[in-house]
Amino acid sequence: MIKPDAVENGHIGAILEKITSAGFSIKALKLTQMTQRDASEFYAIHRERPFFEELVRFMTRGPIVAAVLEKDNAVE
Repeated sequence: MIKPDAVENGHIGAILEKITSAGFSIKALKLTQMTQRDASEFYAIHRERPFFEELVRFMTRGPIVAAVLEKDNAVE
């Protein structure tokens, strides 16, 4: 996921270049905007943390780029 600040600052291309240079294949990309519900569900593990509401506000403030990546032994 390319977060709102990186999208706002025009860094999508540079980030995708780093991803492909690291050997990942980009299988899908989608420019989208998270709703408050989307962000709350995605970051639900942090719900009890003091930064949760700020995180949800940040992630919903503008568009993101969602990506599906693939790489053999990516976790390794």
